Amino acid sequence: MEVIYLIGIAEAVFLTLLIFSKKNKSDSDIVLAAWLLFIGIELLFYYFFYTQYDLAHPHLLGIGVYFPILQGPFMFVYVSIMISERGRFKRSYILHAIPFLVISIYAIFDFYILSAGEKLIYYNEIVKSPPLLYAIGNNLNIILGPIYIIWSLLVLRKHAKNITSNFSYTERINLNWLKYVLFSLGLIWVTVIVVVTLDNILHIIPEDFASQYIFISISIAVFLLGYFGFKQQSIYTDIPIESARVAIKQHARKEQQQEQEIKVDSFRQHAKRYGKSGLKDEDADLFLNKLLFYMEDEKPYLDNRLSLKQLAELIDLTTNHLSQIINEKLNKNFFDFINEYRIKEVKQNLSNPKLQHYTLLAIAFQSGFNSKSSFNDIFKKNTGLTPSEYQKNLKS
Repeated sequence: MEVIYLIGIAEAVFLTLLIFSKKNKSDSDIVLAAWLLFIGIELLFYYFFYTQYDLAHPHLLGIGVYFPILQGPFMFVYVSIMISERGRFKRSYILHAIPFLVISIYAIFDFYILSAGEKLIYYNEIVKSPPLLYAIGNNLNIILGPIYIIWSLLVLRKHAKNITSNFSYTERINLNWLKYVLFSLGLIWVTVIVVVTLDNILHIIPEDFASQYIFISISIAVFLLGYFGFKQQSIYTDIPIESARVAIKQHARKEQQQEQEIKVDSFRQHAKRYGKSGLKDEDADLFLNKLLFYMEDEKPYLDNRLSLKQLAELIDLTTNHLSQIINEKLNKNFFDFINEYRIKEVKQNLSNPKLQHYTLLAIAFQSGFNSKSSFNDIFKKNTGLTPSEYQKNLKS
């Protein structure tokens, strides 16, 4: 069994080094690496406990006992940074560590400064009858995890709603993998609660068996976090679109759109006023026409990573006003708005005799989609048919 713990520790350290070796590390990468390293240290001290190495070296006693208090905050901070637009670590996140810091500072003066012999004696007393603050820490070890898991899942749920308002795709930004990891960690915490109940209260199962199951599960969670976290990109990072294509077409139409650009400049001059009073209806109609004209003429939806921010910059609007126009004037969210154009493009390409030699998937990618699954889902939602069914109907 000791080998499993050592594998978990080595895995956490390796993944930490791997993430720190990434170029252009984001704040979320740094938090994830710190979290994985922290889990590895927790596994190490449990290994000392399990092998009774800490009893032979009393200065190691109790060091990792309250580490579980920080697991929930690490999780929540990582999720919060991942879904935030700036993707930055906020100083306010440190407040989540206060319970751990309070108990740790108390333990330094109450326990850790003792001699080795004194620690052994006091440790046995604490196990039998812990002082109030230690008892609170033991309870926080159990209850904080589930609280932060629920909190993190709610934050992820909000993020899922924001995706359709800000992006035209969901691949690699929906963080479904993280949701599954959180569910897995939730199962671990449920196990912890059940184990504590069955062991400490009902005395049904051996403590060693329960602890082994918990820490084996944590080792698996470490791998999932490290693997997917290393691959995860920053969600709100500015992604350059086909700038050369757009620049050439914009230059070619510059004179034709001069009148509209003058109106755009007028809008910019009054941007602050609109920010306070809202976008006037006549201005919304003007920019709706500009938006629809741009969509038909420039086809920005062919960029498979188009975002609300990018489109707003292309037509000289704020993201808030563009979102308002799409929501209120068209009664759609950004995701549906863009993908309807992509479906239209797919239909046109399927009807084009010159493109008959292309596969459905090739046409989908050429029309702005990122994956087969999302293409199939969106196409059926818009047409009531699968892409294959639609293609068969065209040929019949």
